[in-house]
Amino acid sequence: MLCDTISKLSIDVAILCEQYKNLAPPNTWLADANGQAAIWVLGGIPVQQRPARVHPYFSWARIGGIFFFSVYAPPRLSEMEFSAFLANIIEEARGKRPLVIAGDFNAWSTEWGCRKTKPRAPILLDSLALLDAVLLNIGDVPTFNGKQGSSVVDLTFACETLAPRVLSWTVSGVYTHSDHQAIVFEIEDDEASSRPSTRRSYRWNARTLDVDRFSAVVSGASDAPGTAEDMASSLMDVITSACDASMSGAVPRRRREPVYWWTAEIAELRRSCIRARRLSQRSRGRQDEEAHSANYASARRLLRVAIKSSKRRCWSQLCDKVDSDVWGRPYRIAMSRLRCPQTRQPSSPLLVRGAVAALFPRVLGGPALQLP
Repeated sequence: MLCDTISKLSIDVAILCEQYKNLAPPNTWLADANGQAAIWVLGGIPVQQRPARVHPYFSWARIGGIFFFSVYAPPRLSEMEFSAFLANIIEEARGKRPLVIAGDFNAWSTEWGCRKTKPRAPILLDSLALLDAVLLNIGDVPTFNGKQGSSVVDLTFACETLAPRVLSWTVSGVYTHSDHQAIVFEIEDDEASSRPSTRRSYRWNARTLDVDRFSAVVSGASDAPGTAEDMASSLMDVITSACDASMSGAVPRRRREPVYWWTAEIAELRRSCIRARRLSQRSRGRQDEEAHSANYASARRLLRVAIKSSKRRCWSQLCDKVDSDVWGRPYRIAMSRLRCPQTRQPSSPLLVRGAVAALFPRVLGGPALQLP
């Protein structure tokens, strides 16, 4: 469900808490020492900086010039342990700007929509005040909905210089298959305000640069008289033409394919589950609360059953397909988990005969193997 949500919302950076397993290689999935907090970097975005050693219950990475911290504060920590835990985060975050700190803090305060304030909240606010962090949570929409009730325990903080660049912050209504709701926010590019909005976006593959051709186009351009703005515009046109002539265009980001077990039936059940959950939340305190709550529980159970059934069926189909299509989807899935280069199916009869002869040597006096 996480992969599907990321695909639908075109997420670049995912901040995760209490992950049940690591879904990506270490260069894009940065987890803490306890497997309780992680940062998943998608879309081929480079990780500019990471911690020299992993820490318990929090992880960080510098991505696109911004330091992202993923934090999980277990509820079993005492107030003293919670304060020491925050001190470790503050020490690690000192001097790192701009900064985003997000995660499940298991702290309750009326300041971010809880019914009452508990001792953890003042400790948290006093600690993050040392980083000039601003709370981004808006409204009182619960981020946690479980058997114990609803609460706001998933918080997002940003330093004062970065907070104005956060275009939106919202608790998403997407079904996550978890008691916690997904929080989605967008950060504006620092240079976006200085670039004309009407200017075309240019992207080239720098690896294909032909230096000689680029130099030829630039050297063949003539100086354009006029004002400084005209000369700057002319220069940009020359550089653009030189880049078009000497480099190929960058390949656009590929849309992530849905997971192998995803079906139209599951998609419809998921939409029904989201509708039932919204009706259940809106009916709190009314006479029809119990009926809507039961409908939501039924819709959620049907969705879980459909997912488990589809996983079992599709896994069986993948196993059966191995024999009929050796180099097909099962092979691609297995190789993607190994994180190593994939081998193409051999097409040369000479190579096939050589491989078969090496793997299956002929025994004197035994049956011979004839290939077409």
